[in-house]
Amino acid sequence: MEVIISGSGLVGAAMALSLHKAGIKSTLYDQIDLLEAAKAAAMTGAPVAVEFGDSGGSVMLGASALRVIKKLGLLDELLANSSPSKFTHWFKIDGTAQVVLDAVHSNSKGEPDPALHAPVQIMRSKLHSILINACSKAGIRTYMGKKLVSVDDSGFRVTAHFADGSSATGDLLIGADGIHSATRVKAFDEKLKAEFTGVLGYIGVVDLEAHNIKLHETCAFYIERNKKQLVATFKVTEKIAAINVMTFADPDPEESNEDAYRPYSDLPKHSARLADLIAGWGVPKNVEAMMRHAYRISPASIYDLPDLKSYHKGKVVLVGDAAHGMVPNAGLGLVSGLEDVGTLLELFLRFPEVKDIHKVLRIYSKLRVPQATDAAARSRAMSKQYYSSSVFGQSFSHFVLRLGIFAFNHDMVKFYDIFDCPTQVAAAVAAEGDAQ
Repeated sequence: MEVIISGSGLVGAAMALSLHKAGIKSTLYDQIDLLEAAKAAAMTGAPVAVEFGDSGGSVMLGASALRVIKKLGLLDELLANSSPSKFTHWFKIDGTAQVVLDAVHSNSKGEPDPALHAPVQIMRSKLHSILINACSKAGIRTYMGKKLVSVDDSGFRVTAHFADGSSATGDLLIGADGIHSATRVKAFDEKLKAEFTGVLGYIGVVDLEAHNIKLHETCAFYIERNKKQLVATFKVTEKIAAINVMTFADPDPEESNEDAYRPYSDLPKHSARLADLIAGWGVPKNVEAMMRHAYRISPASIYDLPDLKSYHKGKVVLVGDAAHGMVPNAGLGLVSGLEDVGTLLELFLRFPEVKDIHKVLRIYSKLRVPQATDAAARSRAMSKQYYSSSVFGQSFSHFVLRLGIFAFNHDMVKFYDIFDCPTQVAAAVAAEGDAQ
């Protein structure tokens, strides 16, 4: 079997490794052009930003995602380059009225391995480096500068055509090309596009030690619902942390600029502007200092993808944000993408032959659509909690949040169920056999 993977980001690279583990050959294709990125960096003085390589901040991985990383044989390396995030904190914008979620307690109910109880924080760039290096060691080839422009699915083989005039043909095309997926638009429906939420994020990365910034929480949110103000901090190591600032007034840079995710070249201008902005909001001084001293700031428009009824069509299948891009307020986006990877891995371990592709994709969609749709709904609900104010005021809204977190901490409500890929796939395969 030969598989084409469009997109070499976190989920695309993990997908290639999972196929390798199942004995299936795959090749990664990415629209990012290394040469053009280097030229742009030389002209502007900015770092060379290649997708996740030198842009973005931190990501959090929960038990479901860590299980998949463990199956790929990369858990020890990931844990060595990350920090546990045992608690999530919410504050009013000024750092008062703390609410705390005990993530370890929540995960311990469904995860027997204590090493996976605490979610971990890792720099997106570091995780990508771990995955891409593993792909290289496995002999998985990656082609850059390959912008997908059309897909031909004959029913027997599928061909991806790229803007540079080249093409690739295989037995299966996997779209791992993010929330603005060309695979989804070209192979499924031109109308299946993500929608801008009106929120624009700014992701800063800072050296805490270099600027003597004290940060006690590994994951914290500072919220002023009535004014739609949100700042989040993520402590990745004792040295490095990330800060996210969400605004509603700025235009969407991604609407007309494919390279909008690249870090700002005029760093002092933007770090000062954003630090002054959140200082005016009233955030704690250490939070303000994080943005003021950030050594990299990247813009990130927040999009939401309408729920899809299926993640496959013919010999094309979607994974990660290409299938279920969701607002990043609940920490479920990358987790869901890695659950996709783990599900396909388990299916291909059982059915590695070309003749079984349609069965694999059918079971995959059957398992993943309801799970990821639920995760997207939870993310939207969390976003509503962050940005929607009550007629009774900010304090009442924060009290409602406190009640919800109390319910999570005391097992009255589950935030999400750990998705065990081997168990879920085994049950689905058995059910399909019983139905035949």
